[in-house]
Amino acid sequence: MSPRQQTASLAAPRPDTGRAGPLVLIDADNTLWDTDGVFAEAQLGLLDAVEHAAELTGPEVDRLEFVREFDQELAQRHHLGLRYPTRLLIDALTLGLRGVDFQEAVRRAWSNGADSGLGRTVVANIESEFFANIAKQPKLLVGVVKGLRDLASIGATSVVFTEGSRKRVMRTIESHQLGEFVDRVFEAPKTVRMFERVKKLATVGQSIYVIGDQLTRDIRPANEAGVKTIYVPGGFQPKWELQAGSLPTFQARSFDAAVSFVLRSEDEARPANGAGENRDYLRVQNRT
Repeated sequence: MSPRQQTASLAAPRPDTGRAGPLVLIDADNTLWDTDGVFAEAQLGLLDAVEHAAELTGPEVDRLEFVREFDQELAQRHHLGLRYPTRLLIDALTLGLRGVDFQEAVRRAWSNGADSGLGRTVVANIESEFFANIAKQPKLLVGVVKGLRDLASIGATSVVFTEGSRKRVMRTIESHQLGEFVDRVFEAPKTVRMFERVKKLATVGQSIYVIGDQLTRDIRPANEAGVKTIYVPGGFQPKWELQAGSLPTFQARSFDAAVSFVLRSEDEARPANGAGENRDYLRVQNRT
């Protein structure tokens, strides 16, 4: 599948820096903005709603961890991954609150959701409330504006990519007034083939980097496509991420730190401009 591309450039023409800047592919969710924070609040609200509807009480502490135990089990089993139908989580949580083990609760919710004891209308109402909550605009992560400005200052082409909704990403970019820094937006599955296709956007001799927060979805396929990768770990790491076994070219603690590596790497490629600066990224493996 070829990426769906935003046809018009978002960013205004930038000053001529006298050299071609790099092509930087940037993951949207949890790299630029805190989507996980939005989902965490929505999942806690969902648990509250299930408790009220089922007249049951869940754990007093570690409530988010309780929800995510069911959430990750569903994501690992479902072909849509984390995009599984929310009604499955509602039914599985209800069964869990009734004392059913999380793995068995997921199996039964998938097999016959009505086993949870909640009416289908009730489940649909809780699901609708959850959708409304996850539609809220996420907050920008630390260093994003500075990092995007730094990329623009060297004439970089900044392309935001997502496996989610391009329209949602566009709304978030506009909400945070980032349009002047973003050249294009792609919506496509993050596969090796996708990264190979996007590489064709680069001009001859133009460096390419990928910045993302997921080892499995961002880093691994980009590595396999022969692109330099910069990993910025998100706040929430699903258990399959911890087992990924994929190493980025570099790792950084924040988005602006990742961009600092891009700037330094570009300067090092031009010895005359190799002035030193403080490193705020971690060299993991240089193999591209």
